[in-house]
Amino acid sequence: MSIFRTYDLNCPACNTPVSFDLVMSISADRRPDLRAAILDGTFQRKVCPACATAFRPEPEFTYIDFGRGQYIFVYPVAKRTAWQEWAGKATAIFDSTLGRGSTKEAMVLGKRVDPRVVFGWPALIEKILSRQAGIDDRTLEVAKILVMQNSDESPVPGQMELRLIGDEHGDLIFAWVRALDRKVGDEMRVPRSLIAEIETQPTAWKGVRDDVSEGMVVDFQREMLTA
Repeated sequence: MSIFRTYDLNCPACNTPVSFDLVMSISADRRPDLRAAILDGTFQRKVCPACATAFRPEPEFTYIDFGRGQYIFVYPVAKRTAWQEWAGKATAIFDSTLGRGSTKEAMVLGKRVDPRVVFGWPALIEKILSRQAGIDDRTLEVAKILVMQNSDESPVPGQMELRLIGDEHGDLIFAWVRALDRKVGDEMRVPRSLIAEIETQPTAWKGVRDDVSEGMVVDFQREMLTA
């Protein structure tokens, strides 16, 4: 089930308290509308009644989609510098509820999902989009490295993240995204055939795939990102 709790959050522009039903957990199987709202950017977004500023808080919840095999621990961008610590906490939670420390019945459910940890809305959206497109997120990270190496625009890692933002007409659409305010830079269209090329050369890319897929934070930028 999807769980919400009500909190008052101050508007970032005028400091007026705004009531939010903040999500603690999403079941995308039961609430596909929430999944759709995450993808279109409307989820958890409100307009301040005093100054009309639209804003949404940083995410901190679990996103569960058994139908698509996803179990994602979503944390605020500010916590990503301690990604190993939060990945460890998420691993402990998953192990006790659906992993090796849980009941046999729960473990059956746990084997249906790939547990992941992400930081910020753009990273969550990317995970949802990659699964929707049928792309292994480990392969996606290799593809992003290649895209970055061949891109004329390579911002200093830290404030900007290279993210998959779409999949249209046989092309993958990447962009540099600023995690804190989700500002998107110029789009880069890459033939989807790049994914197939990587997957048909498993030996050549094994080292890179192993590096980016160690643990729950599958993101080649994880050691570069700062708050």
